[in-house]
Amino acid sequence: MYSPQFYWCYVILIILLTLVWFQWKRQRTSALPLPPGPTAWHIVRNVFQLAKRPHESLSKFSQKYGPLMSFRLGIETVVVASSPAMAKAILKTHDHIFVGRTVIEAAKVFSHHKSSLAWGEYGPHWQYLRRITTVELFSPKRLDAQEHVRRSELFHTVRLIFESKGKAVNIEHMAFFNSMNVLGKMIFGTSLMDPYNPASVGFKDTMAKTMKLFGTANSSDYHPLFRLVDPQSVSRQVAKHMKRLYDFIDLFIQDRISTKNIMRPHNDSDKDFLDVLLDMRAEDFTLFDVRALIFELLMAGTDSTTTTIEWVMAELIRNPEKMKRVQQELDGVVGLERKVEAYDINRLFYLDAVVKETFRLHPTVPLLLPHKARKDCEIEGYMIPKDAQVLVNLWAIGRDPATWKEPFEFMPERFLEGENSEIDYKGHNFELIPFGAGRRGCVGLPFALRMVHLVLACFLHSFEWTLPHEMTREQMDMSDEFELALKKASELIAIPKPRLPHYVY
Repeated sequence: MYSPQFYWCYVILIILLTLVWFQWKRQRTSALPLPPGPTAWHIVRNVFQLAKRPHESLSKFSQKYGPLMSFRLGIETVVVASSPAMAKAILKTHDHIFVGRTVIEAAKVFSHHKSSLAWGEYGPHWQYLRRITTVELFSPKRLDAQEHVRRSELFHTVRLIFESKGKAVNIEHMAFFNSMNVLGKMIFGTSLMDPYNPASVGFKDTMAKTMKLFGTANSSDYHPLFRLVDPQSVSRQVAKHMKRLYDFIDLFIQDRISTKNIMRPHNDSDKDFLDVLLDMRAEDFTLFDVRALIFELLMAGTDSTTTTIEWVMAELIRNPEKMKRVQQELDGVVGLERKVEAYDINRLFYLDAVVKETFRLHPTVPLLLPHKARKDCEIEGYMIPKDAQVLVNLWAIGRDPATWKEPFEFMPERFLEGENSEIDYKGHNFELIPFGAGRRGCVGLPFALRMVHLVLACFLHSFEWTLPHEMTREQMDMSDEFELALKKASELIAIPKPRLPHYVY
């Protein structure tokens, strides 16, 4: 007799084969072929060919199959764009078709995706959430009103580094807590973290684990039957960590509701984000939406800025002549008798070029978040079928020799001369779109750019940065680790040396 486990495996196998057959049959009905791609294996399809570094694997495949490729991951058809032209076709020309979102299982925990800007399906509710965020939270007027918050928290961070008295500093650690406290004051009106408090460090670890799980290659995303059992335990782990983060946010929300009419600001410009969001509560914008929106502001707002700051600092420490040029520019614009202010940033052209070059080599989200075709779409003679998952490989675009001269070299100067000097990173130039483009472009871009430039300017103006004595620049580990964001594989530890008079700190 066969065991019950055998029968279950047999049933699952038959269902999987049936699903694959229906997918194959549907593809055969199209008059146009799918974009080219590697041969898919049975059942698992192309899953194992992407390995642990899909941004690199997909870049290598594009050299063989071209800038528009297709893969099969389980029952999913995945199309990958790997050139500026194909990115433009996806994110601009046919943006109305690819504005959908393939929702991963991790984002469905606690039904988070239903109130999510990042993972929500395009429609009236998602558009309303985006409008709230764009108009009420990240408008130039609102961000200008919060400038003193970013300034005071950053100067506090610089003071902490100064008081370390030349001891080695974890750059990512300091950048994270600075970003978290800025967001805490902007959202809740108070700082949230202390870099030397074990509880704060533990909370940071919870956020990091959550982000890593969101970026995990999860078999449940490609095989519907696996969603019933969660074989990698991704959803279960996400639920554990998200509950802690949700509970943390709920404490602030409930406390604010209970004291809403007691000593709260009446002037709109004095309100923090939580005040604004609670004032907007309605039948189609509930407390669940408020909590989910704050969760994403905290997660994305810290992760993207922290990752970028660490990569910039790593590249500059590795290229001291570039760091020297940044500091010379800072000294010319700011001088040595005061701290950097927000109004200085627009005159720091070389620093801006450094940030652009870092985005090119180390895009924060190397494959962007997965788009989804809302209907069949023809591009370059190929058919992208309805419901296909669509990825844009920013890592490949940034290292494409057809687009960039010496693409593997860190050369900020490329953005100060010739045609490249006109390139920005706001979704208009598809050679460099670290925040995406089109309707699904990152809504937090205005905040992220203000944060990244100001933090870097203050860190580089206030200190000389060198590696610990036992390490040389040639020994620096510049490898990355693929998560939802492209993290530096090893943390950057550097020694700060004050370069301003002590009274400035």
